[in-house]
Amino acid sequence: MLPVRAITPTPSSDHLALGVSVRERAPAVSAVHHIDADGTVWASHGRVVLRRARGVGAFEPFCRFPAAMPRDAMAFQRLLVRAARADKCNVYRTSRGVVIGVRAGTIYRLEEGRDPAPLGTIAGDCVLHRGIAEDPLGAAYLGEYTRNERRGPVRVHRVAPDGDRVDVAHEFSARSVRHVHGIFADPFDAGAAWVTTGDLDGECYLWRTRDWFRTIERFGDGTQRWRAVQLFFTADHVCWLTDSEVTQNHACRADRRTLALEVGCAIPASAWHGAQLPGPVLIALTVVERGAGVHRDTAAVLASRDGITWRELACFRKDRWSPYWLFKNGVLTLPSGHLRQDDLWLSGEALVGLDGSSVRIAIDGGLP
Repeated sequence: MLPVRAITPTPSSDHLALGVSVRERAPAVSAVHHIDADGTVWASHGRVVLRRARGVGAFEPFCRFPAAMPRDAMAFQRLLVRAARADKCNVYRTSRGVVIGVRAGTIYRLEEGRDPAPLGTIAGDCVLHRGIAEDPLGAAYLGEYTRNERRGPVRVHRVAPDGDRVDVAHEFSARSVRHVHGIFADPFDAGAAWVTTGDLDGECYLWRTRDWFRTIERFGDGTQRWRAVQLFFTADHVCWLTDSEVTQNHACRADRRTLALEVGCAIPASAWHGAQLPGPVLIALTVVERGAGVHRDTAAVLASRDGITWRELACFRKDRWSPYWLFKNGVLTLPSGHLRQDDLWLSGEALVGLDGSSVRIAIDGGLP
């Protein structure tokens, strides 16, 4: 038995905004990472991986990542955790039942009650939330997200369907991109996946592969209009909210046939994470960070049906701790996997009431 107790969320009937209610609060769940088709929830607290069966109240310990020093030596106080990035990790369960974890630059296969089995290394600490994609055979793809100040090559790693090995599926050449923001399977184009990259002008593109990285196409002009993290898909468009702290942000979409760019409503902050829910309902999350492109001190939950017009559903205020580069931007995240608007987990950092913790919400109204 792991020497970690189960974590039981607290039921709640709070309201974040009109039409958005809080069903549960989980103050000791740092991040909810993935939801299986059967409703099993995968989460983490520090370096402990947690699992909760659908309808069961407690998050039970599944396994524990190896310690990474010196950052884990500072994991006894929340501000130190933030400064050391001690709770950064990824957890993803494939359709074949393989549980993958990434922490402190190592990709692991995770199994219940056992020490994680290292499969390979990755540049940077881990990948961005929701940035892992899976091909029809069950292989998982992870793009490197790192500061990469010298602009060296950036790799996409592939975890084999059986979870027994990792290889390099693709390498972006030196000075072509800074890092990968995410990889996203296209539900309207069988076998296609898209990659988003950033950050400076000349590095911001959308990339499409229809053969899982044997070949790849590049779209966009490299400017901040094509700087995206999360992609959203409709039958006719590929959509995103720009992720730019340096210039005005907008909702954008590209026509699938012509790839012509359409710029929609202005967004008062950069947007990182989001999700596509049944309906379809598109959910995007803005960030509180420093820069000319950020005009508010709250991180917002936005909703759309067409990817070009968006409505705010709720927001969380940035807490008082600064500088942001040390104590974190105000960030909201969503898990990957099977999500529903009446049963949706949000996790947060550096936000009032949502710092290193998670809430389960229901969107009951207010949708566009």
